[in-house]
Amino acid sequence: MTQDTTCGAFRTSLLEDNDGEGHNVSPNATMGEIIASRFSRRDFLRGSLATAAIAATVSPLALLSADEAHAETAASRFSFQEVEAGIDERHHVAEGYDADVLLRWGDALFPDSPAFDPTRQTAESQSRQFGYNNDYVGFIPIAGSSEHGLLVVNHVILH
Repeated sequence: MTQDTTCGAFRTSLLEDNDGEGHNVSPNATMGEIIASRFSRRDFLRGSLATAAIAATVSPLALLSADEAHAETAASRFSFQEVEAGIDERHHVAEGYDADVLLRWGDALFPDSPAFDPTRQTAESQSRQFGYNNDYVGFIPIAGSSEHGLLVVNHVILH
């Protein structure tokens, strides 16, 4: 457990100790230890006092009226009517636009990819199918073309 001689154990370190065996079984420092080595309690209090002093000198009404003035003058960069939020079996897009499914979870990536069965997925079958839970999709144009390019998809790995 990480100790700070000026203020005792850091709260994050105590939580990590009570959490049992952590996921980081390497000799690397835990997040609590990294934070503890960077910030002391005194640094935290000094920063909190500075933040409070700044907040006390700026009127909340002045900030609110500035936001309202900015909102009135700022024109939207979007030229479509907002789609109402909701959940149903359809994929909703703004009027005048369309959306097509390019790839779905389980779609075959290779001629020998197994048939998709969401109740019987294995690491081997999933490695030959399009994944899910992606956190990034990007289009990289080839030779400056907006119609010919490389689609890049990053998938989050769940363990």
